[in-house]
Amino acid sequence: MTLSPLLKPLAVAAALTLVPAMAHAQAQPDPLLSTFQSVCVATDGAADAAMAKLDGQDWQVLPPELLGADAPFDNMQARIKFEGEGMVIAMTGDMADEMGTLTDSGNVHMAVCAIGTMPGDYEAVDRVVADWLGMTPNTIMSTDGLRGYPYTLVNGRRQALPADLAEDELKALVESGQVRVVMTGDSDGVIMIMFMRPVAN
Repeated sequence: MTLSPLLKPLAVAAALTLVPAMAHAQAQPDPLLSTFQSVCVATDGAADAAMAKLDGQDWQVLPPELLGADAPFDNMQARIKFEGEGMVIAMTGDMADEMGTLTDSGNVHMAVCAIGTMPGDYEAVDRVVADWLGMTPNTIMSTDGLRGYPYTLVNGRRQALPADLAEDELKALVESGQVRVVMTGDSDGVIMIMFMRPVAN
């Protein structure tokens, strides 16, 4: 699986909106994680609640039409914030799991909330995410420049999903509403942390 269909439009948006002199500045991973936790995790990926946390805090609306047909989500909302010579972007939306992120059939709908930065240090960001979750990447969901951390959420506690979980078992967990997924990705220099709340179709 690749995140290119998801992240490359963000690289386009960044190229349209950022100043050319951003090459050497990098957002630090811990503040990026903190933003992700407060905006995406605390709201359980609820779009309006996530965006409401950013409005009025120097975040600017990024119109979905800026991305045109390349917008990565349905019902997309996005905000952008410039920090020094770089930027941080926040997005929410809905997507069908047509890429088979969770299941072979891909018959899953996802509510997505994502926080990203350009430029950034992918390995550093992924490391603080893994440390926060207390997990290692799921081998089935991970490739170069993409690492997935699926887990169940029961009574507020996270438990990593095993990579060899059978399809019917995974579907049952999704249908129970217990599954959440955190993913980190790097596509053309856009470093992203994503929160996904899957719902069976």
